[in-house]
Parts: sequence; C-alpha cells; structure tokens
Amino acid sequence: MNNNFPCDIIRDLLPGYIDEILSETGTNTVQEHLAECEACHKTYLEMKEDWTSETEVKERIVLDGFKKIRRRTRTLKIALGAALSLLLLFTLSIFVKVFVIGKPLSTHEIEISAEELSYDEETDRLTISGTVNLASCRVTRVEWQQSEEDKNEVNILVYAAETLPFQAEKGEFNLTVPDMKGKTAYLACPEYDRRELYNWKHYHNEKMIELENEIYDRFPELDRNRDALSYTGGIETADGTEGIRFCVHSVIGENATFWTFNDQIITDGDLESRDFEIWISLEEPYQILLFDYQTGQYTDDTSILDRH
Repeated sequence: MNNNFPCDIIRDLLPGYIDEILSETGTNTVQEHLAECEACHKTYLEMKEDWTSETEVKERIVLDGFKKIRRRTRTLKIALGAALSLLLLFTLSIFVKVFVIGKPLSTHEIEISAEELSYDEETDRLTISGTVNLASCRVTRVEWQQSEEDKNEVNILVYAAETLPFQAEKGEFNLTVPDMKGKTAYLACPEYDRRELYNWKHYHNEKMIELENEIYDRFPELDRNRDALSYTGGIETADGTEGIRFCVHSVIGENATFWTFNDQIITDGDLESRDFEIWISLEEPYQILLFDYQTGQYTDDTSILDRH
C-alpha cells in the first residue's frame, strides 16, 4: 500500500477519478492505490455505481427535456403549417371566386333586347343573347334554373368575374333553354330581383285570343262580359293531346263587367271563382274538356257550367 497517500485522500479524489478529470499523475496514483487497497477499491465500485445511476438520471432528464422541446417544436410547426394552409386556402378561394367563378349579376347590369330572344316553334327552345356592360369584367357562365315556386317559370342567371391582365374581356353571352312552351323566363339574381324576359303567352297572344273565342263560341252559357277566362300557365296533355287550361271567374254585381290589364282581371264588381276549369287543345280541330274540381276529373258534361 502506498503510505504516502492515506485512504481518506484517495477517497476524496475518487469523484474526479470517476469523472476522468484528474491529471495523469493523480490518475496513476489513484489506480496504484486501488490496486493495493481492497477497502478503497470497494468504495470506488460503490461510488462508481451510484455515480453512474445519477449520471443516467441526469442524462434522462436532459433527454426528456430535449424530447419535450422537439415535441413542442413539432406541434408548433404543425400548427403553423395548418394556419398557413388555411390562409392559403382562404386566399385561393377568394381568388377563384373573384377571378374564375364570378358572381351573379343584378338585372340592371345586363342588356337583353326583344330582338335577342328567339323561340323555335318546332323544338320549343328559347335562345337568349345579351351583353354585360361592366368594365374589366368577363362573363364566366350563364345558366338556367327551374323555379322552385312555379314549374312553369325559369330563372336565367348570368355570372361575371374580374378580368386578369392576361385575359380578354368577354361581355357577350348566349344561352338556349329547352322546353319553353307555356313557360315564362326571368332574368334573375339571387341577391336582387327578377325581370321578365319571355312569356310564352304574350308571344302567342293571337293564339290565346283565338282559343278564348273558341271557348266562348262553344259554350254560350259563358258571358263574354261577365265570365273572365284566366290562363293557368303551362302546357297540359289530355288524352294524348297538348292543350292549356283556363280558370273561369264570374263578375258579381248589377251592370258590372271586367277588363284585363297586365294579365290581371279588373272589375267594377266582385269576382267569383268557378269550381271548374276549361281545357282546350292547341291545334285544330279544337278539343275542349271541362275539369271538375269536385271530382278531380275531366268531363264533357256541360251542366257544370251552370253550377254556382
């Protein structure tokens, strides 16, 4: 045993020896002592084991700290990426809406003249042409929609978007609407109003007058001055034949009569709606049937004309 260095001094040097921070001379001295002193060597082994456990705990704490930082960093990156994605998506949606899809125009921003409406009697198609007088705008699409309130009404919507520098302005548009017999077309905008473009009845006014005269001639029970015929709209097929239906409104009051204005019946008396309708075919020879509200069926029994 090296008597120059007592065990107490060697044991004081053991922490530095374990951490490998002693000088070469100090390290050699401790090694020589441990090789000769069983008690100090046992102390060294115990101290080294405890020291290793503490080191592992410290390292684990440090490692856990780094893991937490990494997790928080990853979470922050994910949150930042999601926020940037949402911002990009929002910006892209605004861009698409403004420059690609566009918005429906109000009726006063669109010009469609009567000469730009064409109805094909053979196919029952209505062709519409028009222009949009808005600077730096282009028509993106034109569509028609069946009205939810009335199956005999069609709404026309015109969409326009802002023009990009590399795009040419497009102010003209065309649209063909099928199956427009007996229907009315409106230029519409969901956020504003509707403007009537085409009314099948008005464009076939002479035909309507001819059909009404045929009904009055066929049924002398009806008074031209006191029994008003009102077109119900649309086309209805009866017995495989296309036709239209008229409601009947009788004027009540002595010497009272009626007249029509903008498709409205005006009277200086009172109006009583009759409990039947009159169906008449569109083509000659004219067929006429009566639709009885009470039975819900067509009939040729003219006695219901006298029923009030």
